[in-house]
Amino acid sequence: MVEMGRYDGPFFLPLLFLCFSSWLSLHGSADTSTSQLSQTQTLIMGNLSRSLHNSSYAKWNTSDPNPCRWIRVTCSASGNSSVVKSLDLSGVGLYTAPNSSSLVGFFHLLCRLDSLDSLDLSANAVTAIPGFFFSNCSVLHGLKSLDLSSNMLHGALANFSSFSSLETLDLSYNDLSGAVGSQLDGLARLKRLNLSVNLFTGEMPALGKSQGLEELVLSANSFYGQIPSDIGGHPNLTLLDLSENDLSGVTPDGIGNLSKLETLLLSSNSFGLIPRSLSNITSLSRFAANQNFFIGSIPSGITKYVRVLDLSYNNLSGVIPADLLSSPNLVSVDLTHNNLQGPIPNHLSQNLYRLRLGGNSLDGTIPQSIGNLSNLTYLELNDNNLDSQIHPQISGCKYLTLLNLASNRLHGELPKELGSLRNLVVLKLQKNNLSGSIPDKLFELQVNLSVLDLKLLTGVIPSAISRLESLSNLILEGNFRWFYTRCHW
Repeated sequence: MVEMGRYDGPFFLPLLFLCFSSWLSLHGSADTSTSQLSQTQTLIMGNLSRSLHNSSYAKWNTSDPNPCRWIRVTCSASGNSSVVKSLDLSGVGLYTAPNSSSLVGFFHLLCRLDSLDSLDLSANAVTAIPGFFFSNCSVLHGLKSLDLSSNMLHGALANFSSFSSLETLDLSYNDLSGAVGSQLDGLARLKRLNLSVNLFTGEMPALGKSQGLEELVLSANSFYGQIPSDIGGHPNLTLLDLSENDLSGVTPDGIGNLSKLETLLLSSNSFGLIPRSLSNITSLSRFAANQNFFIGSIPSGITKYVRVLDLSYNNLSGVIPADLLSSPNLVSVDLTHNNLQGPIPNHLSQNLYRLRLGGNSLDGTIPQSIGNLSNLTYLELNDNNLDSQIHPQISGCKYLTLLNLASNRLHGELPKELGSLRNLVVLKLQKNNLSGSIPDKLFELQVNLSVLDLKLLTGVIPSAISRLESLSNLILEGNFRWFYTRCHW
């Protein structure tokens, strides 16, 4: 295993400076662009530029003697001169190869910029970083933001404890592995940590010394065990993303003490119960815990403040709480593929634009109040036991693009009001007990409708179906005789 800060010999690291069309912004303020750097920093910046001499792409404009006017360089005034505060070298083509010391020299130069407080090396192909960068570097104590995301770093996590001023650390989208423990202990000022999309394993890091943490993203790793019980000791957390790991057990009630939490993502783990304490978080806007092993009923009150709720693909049972869908803050709900029973609540948020309840065992009627949801775009009630007619009030959902009522016990005729849904793209009504003919008004949806599934609908298929000029997927199984004899395209 190769650690981030360990090398067995010299390596070759040509430094390419790729020119992207998106490089439009110039850094540096008007106040500092005319103020010259010290002789030392001017020399360092010149050497950094020369280290990119192999690049066949755009590079810093060294004909300008003031590096503060170079792209992606930000300076600030310091006495009678300026100092370099920020370097953005994202996506410039840094990559590593064996048998060269080029990158070692590059990092030695960076380490001499002791005024630097922000360094972005993201979106390159760096596989390792020299060990001295983490232990013997002048930039250590002043750096506030370090972005090494989207590289090819591999091996164990280096020790970042010497970066005592670090507030933002992004190591996402690499191939780092092993456990995360004491390597981050010294980061008392840390506010944002992103370790997502790596190969980390072991227990979830507690990060007890980083009490000012605001954003913690650990998604798409292999952390296991339970969420630390002291998670509530980070009162400033606004974002907690633990999705796509192997976490299990009971979600600690301490999460309910995170009074500033806005986004909680627990998807694709193995948690057992939805924490009732979520209803205490007045700031919570998004809660996603799909693809877990949640059992039992949905606690009442958890959507009191939530805007987006996703509990799909779990084993939740019981009825949908009467207040779950009624909060005026609620805009999106996904409860598909659970074991929910009983009726759909009548009281629905007027601001809903997505309502997905398919793949349950819901019964009763389709609430007529759905017709009051003027912002509704996606409505999926398929694969339930709903036993009612399709109410004409559905025409009130004027922005509806997807309507899936398939595989229920719906009966009666199709309401002509379906033809008023001018934005409808997908209409699925198959496997019901609907009867009668397709209303002519439905064929006024000629501009947008691309998927029409009316399998097992009885009655005549009129030739006007040919007017659906955007139709790409037509399923009329069970009606083929009528379709063949009556339609002449």
